[in-house]
Amino acid sequence: MVDVAKSIISHIGINPNRLLLEWVSAAEGPRFAQLVTDFTNQLRELGPLDEEAKSSAGDLSLKLKASKNAVKSEKLRWVAAKQTEFKRDGNKYSEVFTDQEIGRMIDGVVIEEIALQQILLLLEQEKLSVKEISQRLGISSPKIMEQMLGLRRKEIIEIAEIRGRSPLYALR
Repeated sequence: MVDVAKSIISHIGINPNRLLLEWVSAAEGPRFAQLVTDFTNQLRELGPLDEEAKSSAGDLSLKLKASKNAVKSEKLRWVAAKQTEFKRDGNKYSEVFTDQEIGRMIDGVVIEEIALQQILLLLEQEKLSVKEISQRLGISSPKIMEQMLGLRRKEIIEIAEIRGRSPLYALR
């Protein structure tokens, strides 16, 4: 799950080194203290999150809300839960996956789910065209259109009106 979380924060422009998971027993007080000290120093070196967010393209607040919604998605939870099984036992065809293959699969699902959630958050606020969504999110129009077609097929969005030659989409 930490790998998934790191993939998510990395995708939205936050350094994944801001997240750490280490196992320490109650008998390892000095080790715990050293881990906390080292991690605190690492965070100080990275600097404030708002400085990092300025260098990241797009609205960090929107990306964080989209990420929060994405982690609730069935698809992302399923992929995250299956990664150990896929590495150890393989899929239903007994194809075992490497760490790199699992990482690429997780990254792909993360990118897709966050984009989907960003689109939905934007459409909660106003009617938008594919081109407008593309410009706001910095995602290519064909990728946005692909998401929009899926959302229309699931009857989550609809064409609200036509402006010029561009359809404007809204949530149903």
